[in-house]
Amino acid sequence: MLNLKILFLDIYKNEGFRINKDVNGGFGTGNNYAGGFFTKLLAKYQKESIFWPPLYLASTMGVVDSFGHKCKYTTNLKDANYDFDIFILSSSIVACETEIKAIQYLKTFDVPILVIGPFASTCPTKYIENGANVLVGESDTALLTNPEILNKLKTKGGLIYPSNKPGSIEKLPLPSWGEIFKHKKCVMGFLGSGYSLPIYASRGCPYSCFNYCTYPLQQGRNLRNESIKRLVNQIEFYINTLKVKSFLFRDPVFTINRKRVIDICKEIIRRKLKIVWGAELHLKDIDNELASIMSKAGLRIVFVGIESINPESIKRTKRQNAPIDKQLSSIKILEKNGISVKAMFIFGFPGDNLNNALKTINYALKLPITYLQFSVFTPYPGTPIFSEYKNKLTAKNYEQYTQWDLVFNHENMTNYDIKFLLDKSYKSFYSSFFRLSKIFYRIVKIEIRKKFGLL
Repeated sequence: MLNLKILFLDIYKNEGFRINKDVNGGFGTGNNYAGGFFTKLLAKYQKESIFWPPLYLASTMGVVDSFGHKCKYTTNLKDANYDFDIFILSSSIVACETEIKAIQYLKTFDVPILVIGPFASTCPTKYIENGANVLVGESDTALLTNPEILNKLKTKGGLIYPSNKPGSIEKLPLPSWGEIFKHKKCVMGFLGSGYSLPIYASRGCPYSCFNYCTYPLQQGRNLRNESIKRLVNQIEFYINTLKVKSFLFRDPVFTINRKRVIDICKEIIRRKLKIVWGAELHLKDIDNELASIMSKAGLRIVFVGIESINPESIKRTKRQNAPIDKQLSSIKILEKNGISVKAMFIFGFPGDNLNNALKTINYALKLPITYLQFSVFTPYPGTPIFSEYKNKLTAKNYEQYTQWDLVFNHENMTNYDIKFLLDKSYKSFYSSFFRLSKIFYRIVKIEIRKKFGLL
């Protein structure tokens, strides 16, 4: 195998709000809370306090580096030059047109361009038409089992189908965070100051909300686990080498396997690791025992999807929600154990209307949560529900798919309604002195935990 010099490009559109390519199943989102003054201020704060590149890019870079190739990471297109043998780009729906412009520029160097990630794998046409190769499937596991792909890349665009399905994540080398940190540090403001890292304990999600959710498009619906020992070894390695004490588990649903979660927490506690971490989970999985041990292991924030309290919307999207009484009891348990809950809701679901949306806001404001997020229902290409909306789309380009813009003709709501609801929900929640004081208090406790291992 030839030793290659490869530039990994993670290109973003310059906007006044945060763009994250890693979330939303790797399709990405753009926190464009545009509405009133308050929501614009919130968008600015998030842009300055939160950044991490796609985990699939870091992991793929780790695989390529393990082959002996020389890899460099950048967010600056001007770092591209004739010294490189291959350009590898991260893809996303929320920065698609910007990525296409980057490809058009990179073609002038006359070297192969490879685009990776769930979005390009699902919607490869634009990338190929502009001269890039698109690797279909999980780029890290695909390249690990098909390393010859890199030496066979051509300068003309095309699809690359690896000869495997999503593979074991336990065999993957570590992501190249050390190399990435030379150019760009990862920070997550909701986990306090200092550096943070995203990490996987598992991939895949079996829940029925795959009807509109993008995670299974790349990861599949079968659960694939990292071994507990190797997982915690990784955490300890990043503590010692990169001085990272904050981690965000990027599993679609962290608590699918209760016993496994408890065993992970026990291992973190046994090793006396002074870390804080966050995860996305389902409220139906929570009880006092689980919340208590996760808190002792350093869990300080959870992201829970409630989406809507409109029964018609829940039914039409095939969403699996915990009953309202269980939602409330689980949130109380988590918050009582010092775990901040960020409840996530969606405006514009099928069957939604202004009256239902206002009821959802009122419900959200009564919950004893620390953080709140409202976004906009978005039918994504590749998901089963997309077929119902492809003839109703109003978005002129993919970069409008931020999750904070209405990209189709809704049966009951206008884009003006959506902007009104977003502004009202965020202003109503975050203008509360009590809630802001609670957030400040929780952040202080996070800092004490990371420094002294207490609380």
